[in-house]
Amino acid sequence: MQQLTRSTVLNSMRVGETSIEIMQPLPTTPLKTQQWVDNFKQLFSLEASESDWGADRFQVVLSSTSSDPFFQCVLCIEWLCESMWLEPIGTQQDTAALVRYLHNADE
Repeated sequence: MQQLTRSTVLNSMRVGETSIEIMQPLPTTPLKTQQWVDNFKQLFSLEASESDWGADRFQVVLSSTSSDPFFQCVLCIEWLCESMWLEPIGTQQDTAALVRYLHNADE
């Protein structure tokens, strides 16, 4: 797995109408998944809720650590379809706001 940096994540994003696909290699084990999420959280000043594991999927709610701007999204990893993406949570949040947050999050 390549080194995860802010620029590699931001450059690998494909923005859709309802989600942002992260075009990165998927973590190969539960431990590597947790390490990836921990690194992602640190890079973008996010906190994580309790993660949810399925047979071929992983989900966790990520929240900004500050209240300005406060942001929440779901990180989804699905090994069956080999995809990783973020979905904004809330009626006032959309993919454009999520992209703005990720570009402006404290390092």
